Amino acid sequence: MPARVDEAARKLIEQHGTRAVHVAVEQLNQSIDERDHPARDFWAQVVHAIHEFEGPKSRTVSKARTVRVHRKTR
Repeated sequence: MPARVDEAARKLIEQHGTRAVHVAVEQLNQSIDERDHPARDFWAQVVHAIHEFEGPKSRTVSKARTVRVHRKTR
């Protein structure tokens, strides 16, 4: 995983704890809404990295809370 992604994921976990993935998903959604493809790709990697750092339990919790990436419809 790229160092920038790793650093962002760890910083979000440090700052937001169990809400880190939610913060990253909000950023991911915003980049999708703005059609910012490089930012979208970055935040998708950060979300994945947070899940990797927090282990399988975090993925189960996130799915239970129905964290979804959305796209605006036109």
